[in-house]
Amino acid sequence: MHVLLVEGSQKLLKELKTGLTARGLKVETATNLAETFASLAEGTFDAIFLDLSLADSHGIETYNRVREVAPGVPIIVSTDIDEEELALKAIEGGAQGHVLKSSASCEAIHRRIEFAIEETKVGQALLKSEKRLRIILENSYDAFIAADENWNITDWNPQAETTFGWTKQEMMGKPLSSIVPKHFRKQYAQLVEKRFDKQSRSVLRANYELQAVDKDGRQFPIEFVIFKIREEVDYLYCAFVRDITDRKRLNEELERKVAERTERLTQSNEELKQFAKIASHDLQEPLRAVQGFANLLKENTDGKLDKDASEFVDFILDGTARMQNLIQSVLTHSSIHRDSSEVHVTKCNDVIEDVLTNLSATIRETEAVFEIDNLPEVRVERSHLVQLFQNLISNALKYRSKEEPPHIYIKVDISGDFWLFSVRDNGIGIDPKYTDKIFDMFSRLHGKTEYSGTGMGLAICKRIVKSHGGTISVESVPGEGSIFLFTLPAAHNQGAH
Repeated sequence: MHVLLVEGSQKLLKELKTGLTARGLKVETATNLAETFASLAEGTFDAIFLDLSLADSHGIETYNRVREVAPGVPIIVSTDIDEEELALKAIEGGAQGHVLKSSASCEAIHRRIEFAIEETKVGQALLKSEKRLRIILENSYDAFIAADENWNITDWNPQAETTFGWTKQEMMGKPLSSIVPKHFRKQYAQLVEKRFDKQSRSVLRANYELQAVDKDGRQFPIEFVIFKIREEVDYLYCAFVRDITDRKRLNEELERKVAERTERLTQSNEELKQFAKIASHDLQEPLRAVQGFANLLKENTDGKLDKDASEFVDFILDGTARMQNLIQSVLTHSSIHRDSSEVHVTKCNDVIEDVLTNLSATIRETEAVFEIDNLPEVRVERSHLVQLFQNLISNALKYRSKEEPPHIYIKVDISGDFWLFSVRDNGIGIDPKYTDKIFDMFSRLHGKTEYSGTGMGLAICKRIVKSHGGTISVESVPGEGSIFLFTLPAAHNQGAH
């Protein structure tokens, strides 16, 4: 710390400089006003120790001149014992301390200087902080209003003037309730006061959407955020207010559009369901007729047609059968939806038993081997779960390797509120560039002569999983098999089996 000692007594000045230097201060000295102002002109100081009893001193005027030359620097004044009035005037003028020359020890002066410097730093920091806060409040996009413990307005920033139309001068001392319509004031006052009533915490916060009124009587919605701040024995209320007219209008417009879109989607879904039912019936009736007549033709011409004509009849029968399967698959896909009003809890172990029974003939034929975890219960309708596992296991059996029998692993792990299932096989695998495409409707990576099917199986799996809030994906390397990963909602909060 850099200190300027101004003292008329050479003896005392020498003693003070020696003692303060020994205590770690950097000390410069002056014995009169001329030397004092010369030192102040050449450098800056953290504190000034000023003797108001100098030979050339003019009392309080000396203090004022030094204060003017060194603004913001703490000054400790010293006087003789009979100059109390002079010392009092200096303190009133902003001096940070006073000592009597006759009784001042070097240690006491050192403590007084350190205290004055620290006090000044704190005061400057507080002033800087208050100035910064004032700048923020004055330039805030939100209206800022402060009120005392009696709810009378004590501050009102420029944005409050813009929002409500009243100037700061017009609103100072007015009740905070002035910003709301008269018929709402009692209701709102009770609402806010109840929130803050008998609360001992130093800071409380409440957030409301209220109806406000401006100077012209226009009513509009506001977001009203208010803080109750305890200051010693009193309270201060600080409120940030934002006009949310545009936000309300946008929200209402968005809600209206969402409602309209939901209504259109609901209507469209109903129409699609009706269309699917009608289309499946209307398409299958002529198919059954074609299939029936083709079968009669085959029976009546058995052995009478040449090879080509006989193959044509077989093509007709095969095409009508595939068309029937395709129509049924589309109908199944369109009918899959989750009814949120019903809660289904299904044991996966039971479902797997049913699926393996359904596919028992193919399993025996292919000599397939299974490794299956003890599976959990899930919140999925049983028929949907059967479709899901049967489609995945059927694919693993269908797209098997020619070198070895199918080996199928079904594993499960918990993942939050969902179970993560994996169905892995050692089949022919899938080219990674098709791993997204295979879940699309009618997606086929192989010709119908090589592998039978409608291309709807994995699309149905995806529809089932997504309708229950889950996800499904596949990882595969051609020639090394595939692993299908999907999540289903857990029936209970439970650990992995």
